[in-house]
Amino acid sequence: MIEAKLKKTDIGEIPEDWEVHKLGDYVDEITEGPFGSNLKREHYTNEKEARIIQLGNIGENGWNDENVKYTTFNHAKEIAKCIVKPGEIVIAKMMPAGRAIICPQNEKMYVLSSDAVRLKPKSNVDIDYLLKAVNSFYYRRQIQDKTQGSTRARINIEKLTESLIMLPSSLSEQQRISVVLSDIDALLSALNKKIEKKKLVKQGAMQQLLTAKKRLAGFIEPWEEEKLGKKSYICRGGSPRPISYFLTDDANGINWIKIGDVTIKSKYINKTAERIKQSGASCSRKVYKGDFILSNSMSFGRPYILNIDGCIHDGWLVIQEYQEYYNIDFLYYILSSEFVYNQYKSMAAGSSVQNLNKEKVENVVLCTPSSKAEQIAIATILSDMDAEIEALETKRSKYEQVKQGMMQQLLTGRIRLID
Repeated sequence: MIEAKLKKTDIGEIPEDWEVHKLGDYVDEITEGPFGSNLKREHYTNEKEARIIQLGNIGENGWNDENVKYTTFNHAKEIAKCIVKPGEIVIAKMMPAGRAIICPQNEKMYVLSSDAVRLKPKSNVDIDYLLKAVNSFYYRRQIQDKTQGSTRARINIEKLTESLIMLPSSLSEQQRISVVLSDIDALLSALNKKIEKKKLVKQGAMQQLLTAKKRLAGFIEPWEEEKLGKKSYICRGGSPRPISYFLTDDANGINWIKIGDVTIKSKYINKTAERIKQSGASCSRKVYKGDFILSNSMSFGRPYILNIDGCIHDGWLVIQEYQEYYNIDFLYYILSSEFVYNQYKSMAAGSSVQNLNKEKVENVVLCTPSSKAEQIAIATILSDMDAEIEALETKRSKYEQVKQGMMQQLLTGRIRLID
């Protein structure tokens, strides 16, 4: 690789022998999806004929094979301009606008939805390079500006095609850049598959180990079935009002635990964004390190372990005084299991809103080893699996950072690849 001599353009500095033009200047064909009246539910079929490209299929990291819908070959021919061949580029017009994919080879024919655009590049433009350029930060930034930063705002075909793209004038250089970036894409794809496989293995292990379908060697003690409320203390949080009066920046303030302090993947709550005054604690619910809290609406039934003391509002439930009967990690896994989640769903059946309350959590039935040693052994196996998955996800994040850095350097010509 070598550094390039640069020239100034409307979208920044690029190599002297590179070009900047509107996206529309690099394509022979550009087609919008049909109006809604031309592709309605009555045109769908259960047969595997012409796959409809929906917004959900246009993923940030390539084709997303979920959201499967088909129309008939006959109807596809009626809207022939909207037919997409495998290997062609499709760009989303919203949520967010500008992301692009290449249609995979696993379907005979695709049809655009009203929210997508098809591109066919000119013969002197490498299709893989163009895809990466359209997905680059500098092109997506232009699209974001034209949609005023809204994730739901649509962008029209004129604004898509008038946005600027930079590329090498040499087709061979385009292809060299594509190969390098495709190699790291392949690494990420393989890593994603490995992570998903590990998650499936863990899910299977949970189904076996947390239901006693598979016992670990050396353990013969019976399992016990009991309602959670019989072996723990469960209560709802409380909110001092008006909450704005009790918020404080004082270092002696009490941690005020909100749903925004966790992520869907979190196991622990380690810190809070806000604190409340000591006087607010009497109108709230104090919780302590080692307690479990559950959101009674958002991330329905998801358990979190506290690594801090604090107070919770009435959107949380807390599980305390369980330590005599349950190992903390084992309880975390069984509360996170489908076995418990399905009980919550059953209790909420018929309701338009899924939420938890004290009584529902108390009445959840847990089947658990009577031996704490067996609980710990099961939790250790599952924790080791989590650690392996987390290590792979950390590795994936590093690869993604490397990829972003390479895209910024290679797709702007700041670093050139030697032939």
